[in-house]
This record gives sequence, structure tokens and C-alpha cells, in this order.
Amino acid sequence: MKKKIYMFFIILSILSIVTACSNVNSKQEILEEKEDKTKTEPIIEETSKIYDYFPFLQNTLMMYYGEGNEYAEQKVYFDYIEDNKAQIRIINAGTEVVQILEYKDGELKKVYTEGEFYHIENLLKENVKEDENAEIILKEPLKVGMSWKLPNGKNRTITGSGVEINTPYKKFKALEVTTELGDKEKQIDYYVKGIGHVASIYSSGDFEVKTLLERLEKNKPLVHGIRFYYPEEKGTKLVYKNIDLQFRTNDSIESIFENGFKNPPSSKAISLISKNTKINSIVLDKDNGIVKVDFSKELIEEMNAGSLLETQILDSIVYTFTDYYGVDKVYISTDGEPYSSGHYEIRENEYFTREDENIEELQ
Repeated sequence: MKKKIYMFFIILSILSIVTACSNVNSKQEILEEKEDKTKTEPIIEETSKIYDYFPFLQNTLMMYYGEGNEYAEQKVYFDYIEDNKAQIRIINAGTEVVQILEYKDGELKKVYTEGEFYHIENLLKENVKEDENAEIILKEPLKVGMSWKLPNGKNRTITGSGVEINTPYKKFKALEVTTELGDKEKQIDYYVKGIGHVASIYSSGDFEVKTLLERLEKNKPLVHGIRFYYPEEKGTKLVYKNIDLQFRTNDSIESIFENGFKNPPSSKAISLISKNTKINSIVLDKDNGIVKVDFSKELIEEMNAGSLLETQILDSIVYTFTDYYGVDKVYISTDGEPYSSGHYEIRENEYFTREDENIEELQ
């Protein structure tokens, strides 16, 4: 009898060990299954916002490698950032384009686009008329399956989260957004947390165009060229010099011109304005081909020039602005009043024009 009881407990112990091992294995399998599911079906954090995946980056130069089209390679820079709006510049082999982006009510929209934009101008403060067909780039909640229509009637959908994308810069896990453009034609864009847009792949059948992030340079200015004109020191002619200036996000274009006018690149050229002269504002009137520049009163009070030198100074100012903004007229005022000196006087509806005579490159 004792022997039977002893054998019963041995069998019971063995069954308990087997059951425990079975439970451990089951739990391990469940964990592994969960891990596999997480790997194959990554999810976006519910707290993620558009700004996480498309931050407005100050002083950051983004360089993209292009494949399949000569215009696919590009540089991107944020010219101006104000609260929930940003002005972004896209530079490729053919042109420079600026766009105004607005993050509002859970949507990131492209509300304005202008091509052939080769100058610096803060359109955010100009309150430009927004495009009637503003395009939604991203829409919250950022979850797979979220879809919306574009102004052209095409669908844009968040089609993936944690999708692996290879770029020359590095390999990313990205938010994938697909725009259906037609039969076998689509564009897929990839956005990465903390960086923004890292890749765009357009495909039509077997044809592909790729734009892939190649370099990300933080605390970097945009090098911007301006042709400055100055009276030559001997007083016989005007000279010009193409100067590369460093522009940083939210820099004042007024300050850039002011510095260039005060500091010629050579002692062979004469400064256009005194150290105390300020440029109060620069306003471009594209429709009428006029740039309006308001200086402080020191422009005239501290000019200290005879009629010939004053003419050369005014010509230099006019040539510099007409070249840069692609216009043919310049209205000059001082502290809001039309330009008036002992030699020159204009009214509010009058302006200076250019006559290219006797101008050489500064050597």
C-alpha cells in the first residue's frame, strides 16, 4: 500500500513538471508571436502629431540625391518660420520654388507656391493670397488607412508605419504616404520623426523617379549670391561684384543689403551709405515692376557727396535692387518721405530707373 501511494506522488510530480514546462512554452510562444506581430505590423504612437514627422527645421540644409530625372536632385531650406507657418525653398537644376506650409486643425497644407523665385523675401509677413486649391500633405490622426482627397480629386493615404526606406544618408523606419495618380501611376513619400521628408518615389509602370535624402547639415546657412554695384574710387565709373552671402532662417534681407552697401569688397570701391544709415524696409511690387526701399534719414544727411558722386550712389543702389529683384524701377524714400536732397527730388508716384553705362566688374 505504501508503495502504491509513493508511486502515485511520483507520477503526480512528473505531470506537474510537464504541465509547467508546457505553460512556459506556451507563454514563450505567445510572446514570440506578439514580437513577430509587432515587427510586421508596427504602429504609430497615438500621441504623434504631424509636427513630429514634418518639423520646421531652422538653419538646416537638406540635400537630396536624384535618380531618373535631372530635376530630382534638390536642396531644401526653410527661409522663414513663424509659429505654425513656414516658407520653404526648393532648389533644383532648373529653378527655385518657394512654398508656404501651414499646420492647422490637424492638417499640414501647402497653401502657396511660386516658381522662378530667386530672391529672398518673407512672404509670411506679406500675407500673400493663398491658393484656392490648397494641398493637404499630411492629415491627423497619423494612422495606417487614413485617407483624404487632393484638389485634383486624387487620393492620398497613409499606407505604412515603420516602413524601411534606404537613402544615401541612412536607413530609416518611416511613415509611408501614397498618392494614387492614375493607372499604374503613383507617388510614395516617406517621413521620419524629427527629420521630416526623407524620400519621394514616383512610379509609372516600370519608370521611376527618386528623390532621396543624401545629406542633412544642421546649423548651416544658405549661400545666396547678390551682385552689388559701387562707385569706383577714382569717380570715373561704376563697378560691380558678385558676392556670396550667408542667409540663415528668419534673417533680415534689409540687414544683408545694408551690410553690403556699407562694406564694399575692396578699397577700390566707395561705400553707398554711412555707418549710421539703416534700411527700414524693402517691399517688392511684382505687378508694377517696382521695388520700394525706405532708408533712414541718414542716407541723405550723412551722404557728404557732390552731385556726381550722389548720382553714382543712387545709380549703384538702383542697379543693385533692379538686378536682384528682376524689376526696372526703384522707389527710394527716407523715413517714409520720398527721396529729396539738394540735387534730386521725387514724388510718391515717381521712381528711379537704370541706364547701364560705363560699368565694369570690380577687379
